Amino acid sequence: MDEPSPSSESSPVNLAGYLTVCTCGRGFSQLNAYANHQRTCKKRKKHLSNALAKAKEIWTARKRLCREDGCDEPAGVTPPPFANSAETMTSPAGEVLLEDSGTNNVDDPRSLAERRPRHTNHVLPQPPPPPMAEPISPPIADPPSTSDAGAQLSCMLRFFRTLPNVFGLSRQYHSKEVTTLENLTLTHSDQESQDLSMPAHVIQHDTTEAPNTFFPYPNRSSFLLGDWFWNGGIQKSQKSFKELLRIIGDADFQSEDIRATRWNSINHRLGSSAEDAEAFEGAGWKKTSISIKIPIHSRADSPGVHDYLTTDLHHRPLVSVIQEKLENEKHDELFHYQPYELLWNRGQSERPIRVHGELYTSEAFIQAHCEIQESPPEPGCDLERVIVALMFWSDATHLTSFGNSKLWPCYMFFGNESKYRRCKPSCHLCSHVAYFNHLPDSFKDFTMKHFGGKGPSADFLAHCHRELYHAQWKILLDDEFVEAYKHGIMIRCCDGIEHRFYPRILTYSADYPEKALLATIRNLGGCPCPRCLIPKSRVHNLGLSLDMKQRQTLMRIDDNARKSKVTVSRELVYDHGCGVRSSCVENLLKEHSLVPTSNAFSERLGCLGFNLFIMLVVDLMHEFELGVWKALFVHLIRILSSARPGDVLVHELDRRYRHTPTFGRNTIRKFASDASEMKKMASRDFEDLLQCAIPVFDALLPEPHNTNVLTLLCTCACWHALAKLRMHTDETLNLLDTATVTLGKQLHHFQRHTCVAFNTKELKREAEHRQRQQLRNLVQHGTGEASTSTSQTTQRPKTFNLQMYKLHALGDYSTSICNFGTTDSYSTEPGELEHRTSKARYCRTDRKDFVKQISSIERREARIHHIRDNQSPHGAVIDKEVALSPEARFHIGKSQNDPINIPLFLQMHLGDPATKDFLPKLKRFLLAKIKDILTTEDGLSHTNSSTAVTVPGSTTPTNANSEGQILIKADRMYRHNLMPQDIINPSTSHCNIMLLGHASEDSNATSEQHPYLYARILGVYHVNVTYIGPGIIRYHSHRIDFLWVRWYQYVDEGSSQCPSLDRVCFPPMAELDAFGFVDPNDILRCCHAIPQFSQHLRHLDGKGVSHCAQDQLDWKFYYINRFVDHDMFMWYQWGLGVGHTYTHTSTNRDSDADTTSAIFEDLEEEEVNLDPDQGLLSDSALESDLDEDCNEDYDSDDDAILDYEN
Repeated sequence: MDEPSPSSESSPVNLAGYLTVCTCGRGFSQLNAYANHQRTCKKRKKHLSNALAKAKEIWTARKRLCREDGCDEPAGVTPPPFANSAETMTSPAGEVLLEDSGTNNVDDPRSLAERRPRHTNHVLPQPPPPPMAEPISPPIADPPSTSDAGAQLSCMLRFFRTLPNVFGLSRQYHSKEVTTLENLTLTHSDQESQDLSMPAHVIQHDTTEAPNTFFPYPNRSSFLLGDWFWNGGIQKSQKSFKELLRIIGDADFQSEDIRATRWNSINHRLGSSAEDAEAFEGAGWKKTSISIKIPIHSRADSPGVHDYLTTDLHHRPLVSVIQEKLENEKHDELFHYQPYELLWNRGQSERPIRVHGELYTSEAFIQAHCEIQESPPEPGCDLERVIVALMFWSDATHLTSFGNSKLWPCYMFFGNESKYRRCKPSCHLCSHVAYFNHLPDSFKDFTMKHFGGKGPSADFLAHCHRELYHAQWKILLDDEFVEAYKHGIMIRCCDGIEHRFYPRILTYSADYPEKALLATIRNLGGCPCPRCLIPKSRVHNLGLSLDMKQRQTLMRIDDNARKSKVTVSRELVYDHGCGVRSSCVENLLKEHSLVPTSNAFSERLGCLGFNLFIMLVVDLMHEFELGVWKALFVHLIRILSSARPGDVLVHELDRRYRHTPTFGRNTIRKFASDASEMKKMASRDFEDLLQCAIPVFDALLPEPHNTNVLTLLCTCACWHALAKLRMHTDETLNLLDTATVTLGKQLHHFQRHTCVAFNTKELKREAEHRQRQQLRNLVQHGTGEASTSTSQTTQRPKTFNLQMYKLHALGDYSTSICNFGTTDSYSTEPGELEHRTSKARYCRTDRKDFVKQISSIERREARIHHIRDNQSPHGAVIDKEVALSPEARFHIGKSQNDPINIPLFLQMHLGDPATKDFLPKLKRFLLAKIKDILTTEDGLSHTNSSTAVTVPGSTTPTNANSEGQILIKADRMYRHNLMPQDIINPSTSHCNIMLLGHASEDSNATSEQHPYLYARILGVYHVNVTYIGPGIIRYHSHRIDFLWVRWYQYVDEGSSQCPSLDRVCFPPMAELDAFGFVDPNDILRCCHAIPQFSQHLRHLDGKGVSHCAQDQLDWKFYYINRFVDHDMFMWYQWGLGVGHTYTHTSTNRDSDADTTSAIFEDLEEEEVNLDPDQGLLSDSALESDLDEDCNEDYDSDDDAILDYEN
């Protein structure tokens, strides 16, 4: 082992004993003890004071020289090189540690402000404590020789890790500069928490504004009215009306200010494009003509290549959009300039666990950052180099419910911003960069003229459509953007410091048809995946080891071989007059499903090492919720329809969904009357169907099919919950991998054993849809008449199809999360949400040339937002909602408007089982609570009681007189209607809660075996209590909040056919502790209790026993729905939730993926052969069914009402 250096006496790290050594010489084995010692160490403070004094002298001398000589740097003063500011040492285990001497380097002539790296002080949702630099460095190569110094990198990247916060989260930065303790201090930004809330109004401190502050509005009054009109929504509500009253009722509002305002001129100025003479500042819109070359094959009447001029493209230069973003002072505050790895130090774990969430903490972002930092800098430029992560969304949408008005917008987000703000439309962080064009209707006339009166084929139209799409992208990826991509762009940020920014396209979110357009592959071709070359015949092999291996070995790469095939095929089509689907072209391209189209991303960025196929990320909404799960749900309905004649089971399914209670604000909404019809359902509706499917499908089918279906539904719900987590760790990704393998095996097991047992046919709506499609095809080809058949529609046999690209895509989710963060960051849902903005702007147009008008409205709204942001002083934003401190576990109103006299209440409900021993139990509970309060406030002694909850079967401690007594003021308790947290309302179905099981010390064995307790809230109350007893100091009443609950009793898993969900029931009311009281602080969260519909109601006559308990509609058993949301799901993954700190020291874990995978351990990992005898599709029917299923899914997406507030 190396001997410690002489300077180790003042070093914060002692490698010999792995102790943290302070400047005074004391050593600490725990970092938190060292951090506490630093606050009181006099020697360290003196050492730091001397360093600051010397730095001040150097800075004063530097300022004096600058004033005298007029130069930027004082003569003879040069900053020390990085290599001299840190020493690299190796531990006995072989780890390389970096001894930070940045904080003690008093010889550095630069000031602390100059030595501080810019834009590293960005915050986590939960701020860590002031961290101690814990830098780690990889092995450093030998320094280059002096002669080769110009060709080598100027310095190496270093790792700097912060101390973990209360949840064990820490950051590891990749930087070339020494980062001091002060720079790594992560403080919570009040502005970030305000931006995460609802929009707030601005407090104006000074009514005398500077000239042209509201330009182009002449004054404040006209600006407020213009802002209210353009950004207040098109549907005027009561809220909007009150906002208008606030504006005109303000004391500073002057009616004379708006009388002479030229509104039309102001609106025109605000909506001006980049080409107008009076262009406003910012990235304006441009209009560019698009011309494509149309290849007419040699057998047509007019062969050759013809130019076709399409409609103009409205777009914004990407570089201008980036500059506008970085110059926005409000957005710059929360813009992450440096990526970092988010690490989780859980309990006694030996090494930190990687956490995946935001894009700026992802592997792709960090890799791009390291590549830029390790590359040679631009000649003569020493500016800090920063990655700007670009995320694109695009999808065509209908602007009206009736009509043909369409818009194909392209949205751009910045991955440097948090997804929790980026995905909220109210934050206005989406940039509209282009409105793509489709081929106009007149294009068919153009092609028929050259084809001699014959209409163009579908393949030819698809080729022209691809050519138009990539011609538009070539305009967006202009020379200016390519230059910025290669050499960066220098931008002076809001803090006055210049940086060199390098844009990088990391993700592109779109549905499958548009991904095929972007990848320039055939839609559902022989190799349908845009990310790999797995053939269509093997897309169903989800979960097999060979499939997971081939995803890596057969990955699509934009290499020279692919480019050469496309180039040769284009020569055949454009130079030799071959058709786009001619045999010579097919021989070149069909093997890998390529098309003869030049890809814009490959052509413009391929030479810079950009692989376009990597940016095509997964799409959970279309691929699973509207894909795999929808197909499975439809086939389950087919099975129910065929299992018993008359659709009896289907009607029972609809009845159960109707009786499923709602949950949360919009988490589980009320189901439609006929869920099996699936009319006008969006992806959130299918998500709700999945989350509540297990209790609904329970016992509808005979065994063993019932168990197979419930197990498959549990695996689907588990996979969906894992794939949609907002924060992943390496361990939860392992669960996702296991769940993916299990899902693939169970789907094949379901297909081979359950599906073949039923003679399934098309649903009625499917048969009607097929018949309408056939009639349309007959009319289009002129071989039939548009008459509807009067005979009954024939329902054809229908099998469960696993030959779907969407099923194949599920195997890429774990890799995508590792590379780009969690799926909610780049899902297509934010793009669908932004469609609402485009549709709202369309309503303000005259429906003629609406694309130009929509672009003008976009600029108008954005510039008004910019003016309003400039009027908002820093930190002077007040949220309209009542803000609660993070430490507050709950919130109950302070009102006492609903008092209840306790003696009268008990007299009124005399004989009710719920009120038996009500007052003694309440006093015991309140006595323990007030003793805890007094102990905290006044140091009350002799407190031996506990506030632990009591559950059925537990022994309740007696209340001895020696323990004291309590007096309830006026014998009153005050009722409250609800608790805002989790929307707990005793009068609705949102009245079920869960608590930690170990909160009860005297619970019976059944309760101890389960980690949680469940209860139904009967009322929310508070009382004013005075303590009388030993240790009393003064008679003073205290408010105590409490909940009156009825306990659930846990039922053993062995009696349930679905062990994945907890099954509970109400104990007999005669039990002593069937009812009780709970401290709101002990509540973990609200839970979703779904009846076990197969066991019927407890009281068939509808007459209950207790009026207070309202038990007339109680069911015999209930399921606790652990899949109701992501947080609820993680409560049952013991020890894996980052925020669930109480589980981090325990080794017990409950993994659904491990439990369900054990059921199918005997399944062979072999490719599933396409055998019609086993219920799989034959080769002849494969392509038609695959196309039909995909088209049906995406047709339904157009008709769905997309609402993603859930």
